[in-house]
Amino acid sequence: MKKLSIIALLLAVVSLLFGQPQLASADALSGHAHENGLRYLISKNALVADANGSYRPNDNVTRGEFASYLAKVMNLETNNGMAFTDVPDTYVYAKEIQLAATAGIITGYTDGSFKPDAAISRQHMAIMLERAIDYLKIPKGTSSITFKDNASIIKEYRSAVAIGAHLGIIIGSDGYFMPEKNATIGQAATFIQRLMLLAGDAGADFSTYAIKEISNGTLVGNQGFTSFEAADKALTKNTQVIVQKDKIVKMTSGYVVTNNYVALYSETIKDQIAVAGNTEMEYISSDAAQVKVRLAGQVGYLKQADVTLIPFSLSKGRSYYSNENGEIKHTLYDYTTNKYSSSYVYGKAPAFMKQGEKYYSWNGIYFTNGNSSSKGEAYNYYQFLPARATTQYTAEEIDAYIMNKLAEMESTGITLYKDATTKSKLIGLGQTLKEVEANSHINAMLILALAQHESAYGMSDHAQNLNNLFGLYVYDTNPLNKKFDSVAANINELVDKFLQPNYITPGGAPGKNYANGAVVGSKALGFNVKYASDPYWGAKIAGHYYRAEKALGFKDAKNPYKIGLTTTSGLNVRIDTSTSNSPLFTYARSGMPVIVINTNINGWYEVLSDKLHPGSAYISKDYIQFIDTVK
Repeated sequence: MKKLSIIALLLAVVSLLFGQPQLASADALSGHAHENGLRYLISKNALVADANGSYRPNDNVTRGEFASYLAKVMNLETNNGMAFTDVPDTYVYAKEIQLAATAGIITGYTDGSFKPDAAISRQHMAIMLERAIDYLKIPKGTSSITFKDNASIIKEYRSAVAIGAHLGIIIGSDGYFMPEKNATIGQAATFIQRLMLLAGDAGADFSTYAIKEISNGTLVGNQGFTSFEAADKALTKNTQVIVQKDKIVKMTSGYVVTNNYVALYSETIKDQIAVAGNTEMEYISSDAAQVKVRLAGQVGYLKQADVTLIPFSLSKGRSYYSNENGEIKHTLYDYTTNKYSSSYVYGKAPAFMKQGEKYYSWNGIYFTNGNSSSKGEAYNYYQFLPARATTQYTAEEIDAYIMNKLAEMESTGITLYKDATTKSKLIGLGQTLKEVEANSHINAMLILALAQHESAYGMSDHAQNLNNLFGLYVYDTNPLNKKFDSVAANINELVDKFLQPNYITPGGAPGKNYANGAVVGSKALGFNVKYASDPYWGAKIAGHYYRAEKALGFKDAKNPYKIGLTTTSGLNVRIDTSTSNSPLFTYARSGMPVIVINTNINGWYEVLSDKLHPGSAYISKDYIQFIDTVK
């Protein structure tokens, strides 16, 4: 069954609540524990009032009634004329019972009867619901759920009960299912409503909206509305929020956290960006269906179901930056456990950061305090150093660092790093990395930092078993266990099929748009925009480079490159200081990091070309803004 649009859903709800005459006579159902389910059956003409105008919600439901409810809400149409000995054609539910039997939802008894007027037990209802689940092709998954009275359930029906409970259709009481107890019409209505919600029937959703006010860290009040639009029009204070089933769906200010992995379509770069669960984003606005967010400058929309909205005044904790003994530390908050979960250091702390204070940033560049007051701007050198840079460390120095780092990891006693000094796939990579740097013009230390992060210092299963140091082809949604002949082959594949054509060279390969700046970067720019769903992946890679520098004496930081950002889109990079020849390449976006190697040219800067190019490259000096990097 196809899902209806949110507009159709809202119109259906309004129509169901206000527009259909039969609901007017159902006012006696208001406040009933199964009101929504009952109103749903009424809206489908599955439940009709008796001669006294009553819907008998507390009466036991019969087998015939339950079969008819399912047939009507599922819109069953195929009828092969299957008959039961005790269901004549004149029986009030004969047609619906035949339809349900044709669909395989009911089977009757061995004597050919169906016993339509018998009250249905909860366990018999569970088996019918499971058959309906199969008919509607609702994924069942697996379940080991059992109730305290599991032994009392007919053995053949236990699986159906477990599946129903797993999907949230069936709910027991105090751990008991009470299989032989008869179900009421109200209970049956609720079970069927839950079934059809899983099937995607928007008409089964009778949820309403409410306005609540933030007071002393809690939500108070419960002014109800039948639609988001009505609630939105009634908002009068910045401290008010709109909730749906206790979930905040609109607020004045705050932040948004992803509940799971999502794909954000960025209106900024006109491309999809993978975003990991537990990612914090700026809240811009929202409606009933979606939330407009800003992730490190990338503006796009996400479904309400995929995110949690958190007003600042209700925040229990939030990821923050701090100055720890002169280094910048990023401490992450886990919204699934409501605890601070991990932290990492990735460089020197900028001068404006004071020890003992917390700082916040949406992109790792612009920092504020807890009151959102600006405190400063900082570009981490290793995070925004273009890949064409050359490290000053030799192969021997890189190898020595690798062995020292592996010994450090081995000494932690963590099982993953057992025998790292003899088994790690990073051992002896110095010469290979320097050869790649010389031939492909990609920083050897940058590749090492990437390998350390993605392969757990060469000790991950993919590294050990597949020679895969970089998670190549290991996607969030469809991992591929490709084995490489050697680590060197894996590095060459990274360079030749990923970094060089798609992530470094502006424009990328045909049909791909991965080149968002030749730096590890963040979700704002660089490899991190498309390479990894973790929004802090680029900063974590930078941290590996920084720690290597710290161990080796900061040779690269003491003789740094001059980095600038382009200031206009459509910027041409040329092979000489003239506009008469065709450009070497063009930066589609502004804000792209470049390494400037010569400023003493009239009107031009000589730069390291992001496109692999043996000669010089030039950019008009009018379109480069230098940045101070922290290193």
